[in-house]
Amino acid sequence: MKCTLLLVLSFLISATGFSCRNVPMTKGELKPESSRKMQGNTISFSEVRRANRSVNLGEYSIIKDFSETVKLYSQLDEKKFSRSEPVPTLSDDEYFLVLKPKLKKEKYGDVEVMKMELKNNILNIYYKEVTNSEYISNKQKNPILILRVSGKVPLSAKLVLNKNN
Repeated sequence: MKCTLLLVLSFLISATGFSCRNVPMTKGELKPESSRKMQGNTISFSEVRRANRSVNLGEYSIIKDFSETVKLYSQLDEKKFSRSEPVPTLSDDEYFLVLKPKLKKEKYGDVEVMKMELKNNILNIYYKEVTNSEYISNKQKNPILILRVSGKVPLSAKLVLNKNN
């Protein structure tokens, strides 16, 4: 019983990202993705969900309200499961950015956003393709990444692949 309780607690702690660490970050450490910020044009973002589904989406989508979010989540819903993923809500001055880039280097890969910057009301999204063993074993090639972004909603976005993978 104790082992089961400890296992459940450790899973919950790791799943929520809770850390017992209470020391200041040193200069060489990376910040978690949820608190990455750009110098100058500050763009704060956090990952909401990852999926790999063959759905009709563009390379990027900007979602500004709850009805659009519900529509997206209904597209991503897997019918084989009785419960669906909870639909997140937006606060003021936030929007969802849905990325579904066409993979160029990794046939069954995933994507990782390195940084975002806003220039002339265009959101430049710098990303890289990464290897994902689960996607390789299941031959999945349609990665979808949903990000919560703080700030002004841009007119458009541009995906920029990091050439130094």
